[in-house]
Amino acid sequence: MLFIWIFFLLFNSIILQAQVIDDTSKPDEIIVKSTRSNSNVYQLGSSVEIISAEEIKKNSFNFVSEALQTSSGVYVSQTGSFGGTATVRIRGASSDQTLVLIDGVPISDPSSPGGGYDFSSLLTSNIDRIEILKGSQSTLWGSDAIGGVINIVTFENASIPNIHLNTEIGSFNTEKIGTDFNIANEHNSLFLSYDSYKSDGISKADKRDGNSEKDGIGSRSYLLKTNHNIFNSEISSNINYRESDVDYDGYGFATGVTDSDENTKSRQLNWSLLLRKAFLDDQLVNSILFGESEIDRKYYTNNIENFSAKGERKFIRYVGNYSLNDNNSFTFGFENEEVTTSGVDFDTRSIFLLYETLISKNFGFSLGLRGDDRNNLASQETPKITAFYNLNDEWRLRANWGEGFKLPTIFQSTFFCCGAEKPNENLLPETSEGYEIGIDYKSNENFNKIGVTFFDQDISNMIDFSFSIGGYENIKKVYSKGIEVNFVSQLKDNITISGNFTKLDSENEFGSRLSRLPEEKGNLNIDFSLGLKNNFYISLFYNGDEVDPRGEVSDWFRSDLNFSRNISDKAKIYFKVKNIFDEEYQDIYGYGTEERSFSIGINLSVG
Repeated sequence: MLFIWIFFLLFNSIILQAQVIDDTSKPDEIIVKSTRSNSNVYQLGSSVEIISAEEIKKNSFNFVSEALQTSSGVYVSQTGSFGGTATVRIRGASSDQTLVLIDGVPISDPSSPGGGYDFSSLLTSNIDRIEILKGSQSTLWGSDAIGGVINIVTFENASIPNIHLNTEIGSFNTEKIGTDFNIANEHNSLFLSYDSYKSDGISKADKRDGNSEKDGIGSRSYLLKTNHNIFNSEISSNINYRESDVDYDGYGFATGVTDSDENTKSRQLNWSLLLRKAFLDDQLVNSILFGESEIDRKYYTNNIENFSAKGERKFIRYVGNYSLNDNNSFTFGFENEEVTTSGVDFDTRSIFLLYETLISKNFGFSLGLRGDDRNNLASQETPKITAFYNLNDEWRLRANWGEGFKLPTIFQSTFFCCGAEKPNENLLPETSEGYEIGIDYKSNENFNKIGVTFFDQDISNMIDFSFSIGGYENIKKVYSKGIEVNFVSQLKDNITISGNFTKLDSENEFGSRLSRLPEEKGNLNIDFSLGLKNNFYISLFYNGDEVDPRGEVSDWFRSDLNFSRNISDKAKIYFKVKNIFDEEYQDIYGYGTEERSFSIGINLSVG
């Protein structure tokens, strides 16, 4: 409760500060790629949260999961620090109901039972920003986008050649190195990036329960991006390869977490080729994207392989953006996606249309509709409506309503056991319906922003395993509603505070709380500059109590500190303390978290 009171006291102070400070310019407009129409974030009816590269650097986040933890309505659960399976949920939806993209390419795992994505070893070095589009977004993106969409946008090619280097060492024998290189001319550009992280880690099974064996992690990623402008056309390519080697501890339904000798090795390759051409004096922009994502996982016990899985996703996507005039535009397209695992493949064909209009400079809305057809299921139609209204130059109302869906995975559609003679052939897609209403304040005279969002979403036909039929069936409903509050305020020239708070009420059809979801969570950041060279960045995290299949997880409070100093225009050193007060807590019942730790690093730039 103390964190909540602190949060709202600061929230109220922003309104007062807005009347005092007048020397900070209005924030720039931000274009959001995950809307497929490259929309201005201030002309959207949907909730969008953006984590910038600057925010990632100020916090010295090494993993994407760490950055996502700072967002309102986003919940990260990890089976132990340093490489434990990290799942992300948005507004009460399951982690398998969050669509994850890198530069618009889906990277979720087709070979996993639920088709979700494990964020445990996804590094941050080459990331320009993370866009989080909340609520049902299946009209734009199809299956999986019930909770929302997380689009990770890597750095664009710069106009001048440059080289960046980041290296860091820290507690638990942690070492990190990241570097990127960019070269460009008027018509061509090339971007290369390498990122490596390794650590001895801690025991995934909580050491307070008598577990002492350290479980380490090693992760590497490579990125190649090219862009060519030829005959007034754009051709872009993107190749992203990641590999990881992670130790973990076993889990049994009867025993819980055990301090055993387990290891997993994974490799993932994503590539895409984009062709873009404009016609009709740039009124019509045509984009065709080809892409593929492959993932290969192997699991070991006592250095002996005991399981492996491999999944593949291929797709072709056409998107047309037609501007009828300055106030009316259409986004339309079609997709074909094929997922394969264990010798089985599913093919999905989709078509979608989005109409956006500005009735006046203060009022706009959009209408969208999508149809998806998979070879073994009935077609799925998904509508969406959004609107915004500017009350004046500072206050804005926004609202949206939409539906979402998630198709059964290959595993869910083909697995059977326990005496069953065949899998359940009557599985239906999971479906959702939800709405949100929000109000935003943005000062025109200084850097103050406040956003409040009320949301409500129902999810039906949830797929879960049933021993009674020896397979998967549609047996659950989930109801989620809540409120999100976000704010940023520049108190003085050298002090900025920001943060968010989420209140979530999420339960199943029997009225029971959903596991591993706190009713309250919050984040508070204090950005303090001392002179032109020194910066202190303090982050405070609060996570309310959670229910877990094996017991209750107590609420916790953690504080981190990051200090940086500019040595020159091209060099910066930083020092980070994580968990300053050495808080003992669990993220998931039975799994350990990082105690107080220290790290030091340097960022260099040439060019």
